[in-house]
Amino acid sequence: MRTRERGGDQGGPRGTGPEEQEAHGQATRGRVPQERYGQDRGAAQPPEAVQLTKLYFRIGEVAQALGVQTHVLRYWETEFRSIRPQKSARGQRVYSRRDVETLMRIKNLLYDRGFTIAGARKQLRDGGIEPREPSDPTARNASRMRAALLELREEITALMERIGQP
Repeated sequence: MRTRERGGDQGGPRGTGPEEQEAHGQATRGRVPQERYGQDRGAAQPPEAVQLTKLYFRIGEVAQALGVQTHVLRYWETEFRSIRPQKSARGQRVYSRRDVETLMRIKNLLYDRGFTIAGARKQLRDGGIEPREPSDPTARNASRMRAALLELREEITALMERIGQP
């Protein structure tokens, strides 16, 4: 005979399943009744249903809205430089609307469209969301090009002054 400690009788009427026990307020061990939270704990709203009505969001709110766990958001922070949540006085991460929108794009790229982290980073960089790496050759070339254009501007200005044009 099985005892309560071993997971035997759950205290409900014999022959009733978890649905009937839940309806009578007798949930099975380890399971949270749906009416307590209004939905299953694992379920989350799809990103389209996320309404950005507040200015700032805590990490738990963002994780629930996106349908991912908080450790995933913390990992994405290390991989994507455009996500930099502030810290509250209590030390909690506080995401801005812009951060949440970027996280929604990242989730879409990774989960729905099947990109790798590097591919998603490149997509965001091409879209102007993710900043370029300082060691990026295009960033170095752009700074060299800027320096050359500024030098050319100075030469043209000096020539125009020499010929008498303001």
